[in-house]
Amino acid sequence: MTSYELEDELISRTLNNLRAVEKLSQEDKSVYEVTQLINSLLGLLVYPNERLKKIPEITWETMIKEGWPLPLGENAQVSGLKQLIKYMRHAVAHFNIEFITEENEIVGIRFKNYSSSDEYREKPLWIGEYGLEPLKKFVDMFLDHISKNKPLR
Repeated sequence: MTSYELEDELISRTLNNLRAVEKLSQEDKSVYEVTQLINSLLGLLVYPNERLKKIPEITWETMIKEGWPLPLGENAQVSGLKQLIKYMRHAVAHFNIEFITEENEIVGIRFKNYSSSDEYREKPLWIGEYGLEPLKKFVDMFLDHISKNKPLR
């Protein structure tokens, strides 16, 4: 199995696991949908390095026109999809994320990106916030661009 095939397999299985947990969550099973979403982001953003090099150049304006859910925040705007994925990837890989809660329920995730010289994480260079549903839609749209979505086995 080549590295590219292995990445595709991991992406496909990660998506299948996320969908299974989402379904169980709707059936009132004792599962942790947000935990699985974070684990899925690790599998979708951090691991498949080769795939991420091939992200298409899609500008912020084009993302708006195509209906991409975009992060909220004062300095959340980026040049396009590649930069957004890069910032989200760094946030997830270095656990620079915060959960946004309302009445003890997680309703969103705040992603932060810091300079490597900011060892105490005091001044984020970028902050982007997603509600859970917009983040799920973003993941789906992103997968359309990087995955064949076909299990190899």
